[in-house]
Amino acid sequence: MTKALVALLAVGLLAQTAGKQPLPGLDVTVTKIERAATASLRDCPPGSNTVTAVTRPGEQFALVTVAFKVAPSFQAAPMKRPSVTDASDKKFNTAATFVDVGKVPEFSCTFPFRVPEGTKLKALQIENASYDLSSIESK
Repeated sequence: MTKALVALLAVGLLAQTAGKQPLPGLDVTVTKIERAATASLRDCPPGSNTVTAVTRPGEQFALVTVAFKVAPSFQAAPMKRPSVTDASDKKFNTAATFVDVGKVPEFSCTFPFRVPEGTKLKALQIENASYDLSSIESK
């Protein structure tokens, strides 16, 4: 009887954490999604890289803005570029990179993703964490 209860509790905990895989020491919040024909390819946190990109016909940039708070427990390490998936799970990458994450305690970054016009975003991936974008996209 005790093993069944433990198994049931474990399943419940897994269900609560499914879809939200936090990054240790980083509080991550997606704050908005905008669309544009041009985008800055700044590093994150924003630095001196000021390259601007332009879309081709039939494309647009999905600009995903993310706020970060760095906890004292954060262990600085190289981070992969974020990506997004659309409603059909097609993956889109960004040219923006993470640089010196943890150098400042709080920062916000806008990641540009070149997507076909009208693409509905489903999720943002940063390292092993996934953040739901569908509720923000529907606004």
